[in-house]
Amino acid sequence: MTAPDPGPLTDLLRRTAFADRVEHARRRSGLPWEPWPPEATAPPSHDTGTALWNLLHHGRRPGRGLDTSLAERLTALGLTDDTGGPGRWEVTAFRGLLAARDRAGRQGAGNVYIGEDSLRFVDTILRARPTGRALDVGCGSGITTCALALTCTEVTGADLQQDCLDATALTAALNGLGDRVRTRQGDFFQSHSPGDTLNCVVANLPYVPVPPSLRYSAAGDGGPDGLDLNRRLLRRAVGLLDPRDGLLITRFQSLGDASGPLLLPEIEAFAKEAGHDVSVVADGRTVPEVRAALTALHAQRHNPELRPAEVLETVDAHMRRFEQPHYFACGMVSRSGGTGRVTFTDLSGTLSLGDVLTAVPGARGEAVDAAVRLYRGRALDLPDGFWEIGTGDDVAVTEQRLPALLAAVADAGPAGLTGRDLARGVFADRFEADPLRSRALLVTTELMTGCLADKGLMEGNSAQ
Repeated sequence: MTAPDPGPLTDLLRRTAFADRVEHARRRSGLPWEPWPPEATAPPSHDTGTALWNLLHHGRRPGRGLDTSLAERLTALGLTDDTGGPGRWEVTAFRGLLAARDRAGRQGAGNVYIGEDSLRFVDTILRARPTGRALDVGCGSGITTCALALTCTEVTGADLQQDCLDATALTAALNGLGDRVRTRQGDFFQSHSPGDTLNCVVANLPYVPVPPSLRYSAAGDGGPDGLDLNRRLLRRAVGLLDPRDGLLITRFQSLGDASGPLLLPEIEAFAKEAGHDVSVVADGRTVPEVRAALTALHAQRHNPELRPAEVLETVDAHMRRFEQPHYFACGMVSRSGGTGRVTFTDLSGTLSLGDVLTAVPGARGEAVDAAVRLYRGRALDLPDGFWEIGTGDDVAVTEQRLPALLAAVADAGPAGLTGRDLARGVFADRFEADPLRSRALLVTTELMTGCLADKGLMEGNSAQ
């Protein structure tokens, strides 16, 4: 495949602060991990920088024609169509790195994925500062490939889908990293065999637990418990990584319990075999019902013969089979030259929906105000996937109904009630109106009760 030639476009995007515009919109939206931050109003396209921002990020045709040579370059790259309107690709940015995906992706029908987990994974890679020869398994948009290329000398982005390889090549070109990045099409698990060992392997593989009876996008299907591909990666990585200078970095989601994700035993086996020390950090946690809602939402278009309620019921039944109370979102960094030690750190909330909540007698009113302030701050960093089923109204209504939440816990007396029962009681109208999307309120209720507990207004104990 011939590498894209952005010509002067890379420098132009840098000079006109394209990445800064995206980060500014992200800050204004209050969504720190949103790949496609919205803009409340469309500024006029009187200058080239604003025109490119509107065109490439928002898909808005420029108010006036661009310079002829620039317009031709954009069309050649697939960033505009033959009429000068939005083209095949749209562009976003994170931590100064540009990233392209197919424009249809915003409606959920594209082949190239960029989500909140993608951005969190970029941060994990940047903190790890890998060097040498690297491989990005399932490169997708190429944003993680380019994060590697900032410090690595040679990076291969591997993917099954040609659209993803095209996106990765364009992303590398737009970042001025095309000389360090190459792409390779094929099934990594069956056909990839680098000539020499690698210094770094990274992967953000499909992790959705999918019932065998449902069809689902290959971009998300991780097998029955969501961990099939991650298990295969751990087995394969032992033979790929340099035993003296090897680094494995992954992003994964997993069912689990108080001891951690279900994947931990496989990670421990890998660490011992490879001689690695491994750090696993859970930066988000929700309940299986929320993951089930997300899965059902995305499964509906692949199973049109089923009613939405049937899809949700199927996924719920499947998730209950595992009898796990939590669903974790994790980053993992594994380094060679260790003793096989695995450290799991859970940075998620202090309470879970399965905990039994009781009111703390004599709590002061100012503590409520402090809990609300805490809730507003933490609501900026909700778990991966929340905004796919939830809205700002779900965040707001949880604060609005705080008196009802406090009253329900107080009325339960010493016996208390679980966070799950609290949410379904206080928001019964919402759950009746929309059984799927209302599950976002399980997330916000768990967040609010954690804030209330941190400010001494309630206590939570694990249900026996």
